[in-house]
Amino acid sequence: MTKTPSLCLAFVIILFSVTSLAQDRGSLTLGYGFAVLSENSNIGKIEEGNYDFVQLSYIFEKPLTEKLAFLVEPFAAYVNRPHSGVEGGIVLSGKYYFREKQRNGFYLTLGGGGAYTSINFEEQGTHGLFILQGGIGFKWKEFFIENRLRHYSNGGTAQPNKSINSNIIVVGMDF
Repeated sequence: MTKTPSLCLAFVIILFSVTSLAQDRGSLTLGYGFAVLSENSNIGKIEEGNYDFVQLSYIFEKPLTEKLAFLVEPFAAYVNRPHSGVEGGIVLSGKYYFREKQRNGFYLTLGGGGAYTSINFEEQGTHGLFILQGGIGFKWKEFFIENRLRHYSNGGTAQPNKSINSNIIVVGMDF
């Protein structure tokens, strides 16, 4: 068995075991992301050129208190540039709602996780990446919009280890 199918099988097993614990609420999201705050680069660009992608995710939300929740978010993305490819991973986050009433209004998210990318980023030296992610959003009834900042890094497991940062604009709907 090669390394990629083994990693995919491990990812699926972990995904289903973690998400089965967090199935109180679910949201389907669609997002568009592009590079920001990368070293020596302009908005939309990394050292290799433009970087942008479209992402789908499903968020499992487990309320902890009236204002706090735990999120499990598996995602898959189609990378448009610098080369066509795919990314997939999972992010575990905390969510803070500023209002208690029906959880409408502004909220913050902060979390981390891991991802696999088929893109050969020269700045990373590996296809397995760690994620740090934070966002601010607004929810009204079952709909929401969120702006996120995602930081990709190999965590020092390979060289070079320059960051790949992206802004992701996400729209979604609770089910």
